[in-house]
Amino acid sequence: MELTKKALCLAGIAVAVVSGVCYPKGNVSGKVYNKETGEPMDFVTVQLWDADGKKPLQINGVTGDDGSFVLRNVPDGSYMVKITNVGSVNQERSVTVRGGDVSVGNVNLADDAKLLKEVVVEGVRSQMRFELDRKVFQVDSNIASAGSSASELLESIPSIEVDQDGEVSLRGNSSVTVWINGKESGLTADNRAQILEQISAESIDRIEVITNPSAKYNPEGTAGIINIILKKNRRGGYFGSAELSANTRGGGNVSANINWNTRKWDTFASVGFRMRHNNGGSLMNRDFDDGTFVHSNGRSRNHGNNIFFRLGATYHLTDNDEFYLNGFGMFGHRWGSTRSDYESTRPGQWATDFQLSRNRSDNRGAHGEFGYTHRWSDTHTLDAVVSYNHWGGPSFNSYEETETWPASGSDPAIGLNPATGSRLSDSSEAEAEARTVSSYRSQDMPINSNSWEAKIDYSNVINQYLKVEAGFNGNYSHENTPNTTYRGTDEASAVLDQALYNRFIYTNNISALYFTLGGKAGIFSYSAGLRGEAWQVKARSLTYGQSKDDVTPFKKNNFSLFPSVYLSFALPRDNELQVNYTRRIRRPWGGQLNSFKNISDPTSVSYGNPELQLQYSNSFELNYLKSWTYHMISVSAYLRQSSDIMNHVSFIDNDVMYTTWANVSSQINSGVELVGKNQLFRGYLDLTTTVNLYNSHISAWDYSLTAPSGQTVTMSGKKQNSFAWDARVMANVKLPWEMSFQATGRYSSEHKTATGSHQGGWSVDAGLRKTLGNWSFSLNCRDIFNSRKWKNSVNGLGYVERSERWRAGRTLRLTIKYSFGNMKAKKSRQHSSEEPMEQDYNGGEI
Repeated sequence: MELTKKALCLAGIAVAVVSGVCYPKGNVSGKVYNKETGEPMDFVTVQLWDADGKKPLQINGVTGDDGSFVLRNVPDGSYMVKITNVGSVNQERSVTVRGGDVSVGNVNLADDAKLLKEVVVEGVRSQMRFELDRKVFQVDSNIASAGSSASELLESIPSIEVDQDGEVSLRGNSSVTVWINGKESGLTADNRAQILEQISAESIDRIEVITNPSAKYNPEGTAGIINIILKKNRRGGYFGSAELSANTRGGGNVSANINWNTRKWDTFASVGFRMRHNNGGSLMNRDFDDGTFVHSNGRSRNHGNNIFFRLGATYHLTDNDEFYLNGFGMFGHRWGSTRSDYESTRPGQWATDFQLSRNRSDNRGAHGEFGYTHRWSDTHTLDAVVSYNHWGGPSFNSYEETETWPASGSDPAIGLNPATGSRLSDSSEAEAEARTVSSYRSQDMPINSNSWEAKIDYSNVINQYLKVEAGFNGNYSHENTPNTTYRGTDEASAVLDQALYNRFIYTNNISALYFTLGGKAGIFSYSAGLRGEAWQVKARSLTYGQSKDDVTPFKKNNFSLFPSVYLSFALPRDNELQVNYTRRIRRPWGGQLNSFKNISDPTSVSYGNPELQLQYSNSFELNYLKSWTYHMISVSAYLRQSSDIMNHVSFIDNDVMYTTWANVSSQINSGVELVGKNQLFRGYLDLTTTVNLYNSHISAWDYSLTAPSGQTVTMSGKKQNSFAWDARVMANVKLPWEMSFQATGRYSSEHKTATGSHQGGWSVDAGLRKTLGNWSFSLNCRDIFNSRKWKNSVNGLGYVERSERWRAGRTLRLTIKYSFGNMKAKKSRQHSSEEPMEQDYNGGEI
């Protein structure tokens, strides 16, 4: 009885509290048209002000393709709605919200003849906007996107780094998930860099950065999610564009896209061809405590060409039902060569070694999806989609070496077998004179990776206080990749080396269910969710002559829960405070688990660790937003605690460095990200500044393993704190004569790892765009000062290694783009309701 009374008392208090903050709200909507032509106007700014029109509020938006807008969750009261557009006479409408929705009707904007006569300025859409759980970057506003690849485009996005190998990191963390259209789309840690290099930036609409995703989304990647949204325009009629570019390194790009939309069908198609040429280089200095060393330097030349295409169609069966079939594919060929000179003073090792390595590969990828969407209303939907992904193609690498051995009274080794740590052959007699030894080896590795993905997402906004989301997500992938090595004194004499044959068979099946609740009451918004994932990993590493039945698979079954909580408070004077928590995971991928030894470098051998464990992270963020009419500041404080960190560990065995993966430590990362957006000089200068300040605490660790020679190697590291920072400034300037200029500068400081450090770096890019009717001309210069380099250091047992790598360098690129078709006609809506709707990106947003 007493418990019942207490429960009733608590329930009463809860009801009283909720009732105290649940103020009535409504939506303010309308449509904007051009007064002279009668056509709907898109990208028109709609801002809510106080009733006197003296103070802007933190509720705003832009019109969609059909000219409609909706300002949601406006508290009861009287307001002024201001509709503004460059080159138009601005309009104002007074509205009063009383517990329901309000429409301002149709608003007609007249051209401002005086303004258009005095100054002709190209309207540029804002490059970045903030949403509750993500930052959104519009690609068409980024001049650097002209003629570039997705990989190059990501380099211009704040908080994102792309290294020489195309590997992506977010806030200094490489454990990041990259999606295309809200799905994995076949991207893995193995192939992500190559796929992003083949996608043209012209095909991308926007990029979403989600640093702390909710339980609705895949928890893979402790740093968060980068979601690449490809273009899918919903305008009526036909329209499209064609682009041609060339750069000073002999590369280029040609692409075209077309859309044809009717009342029942939305269709699109695009195709692009890219050609790449670039130079690169590397330096490595490995210095031992006894004064000996191994040094190297290399020069590389790489080439590539590929075709990337997209096709898709959506059929609107009824006003509430639609089916869609989308896909993209790519075919590419890459080739290149690297010349490396090695010098060594280590006893029992060659004095010099010249290596000529060549590589070539064919890349074939495809993604296809079929989906169905049902809408009970704009806020009550069900979406189901199934997709298939393939990535593969033959890959070949060859290595020709010429070793010079010093005069010695001992038995000189022709070389060491890096895979086993044993000598390849020994002379039976002492050699008194120096000699030269030539060798050749090659590797064939045809990649074959396939996956299926299925998603069901249900969403229902029951009222302004409660939103329900639930769904299923399954991803089932399989890889079967053989690696065959040939050895000899030259190419003609090379024969199969059975000891270095490997076939890696890897299966990873993940099934997940999620459920979230969210809503808004007064100044308070919330979202809480739980995701449960069950997955199974199976891996086999086969040697020569073995079949799958001969090898017992390495097998693990796992289940884990991933909660998330989001809280947001709208404070007076256009201030907003957000706090959120999520649990995330980093799973080992195939290459990290494969024990096969890569011998491409004669002084360094890398291999995977099948015993690698999962890495879990708990992530907290506190976000503060403050906006003014022409200024905005965002402050994000974050804390991420990770256990069983996956890290590279290196050791020396028989004068050969070995590098593998291990769970070596725990880590706490904390930091502050500052983002400022300022429109200056009446909007002619748009300045976006991002500064990251972060500290990393790595606990003390020790790790033991068995070296290829059979020796036990123990490595350890002391606890350490490392402070680092990076900054990026992007300036966009509107110029007369329909021209715009953009410059981006970035800097990153040194930051520590468990076994060494990554050095800092800086670079500057700039671009100029001229618009002339349906034509646009862009001139970009990437890495103006040839400063884009990657430097690392490793502290090992008895040695220190420092390395430096670079590629490409200063590059000028000219891009010409032509837009054609019915660029202004808008698609007629099927919905019978006269109420405006928010623009829908089917399959486009996660």
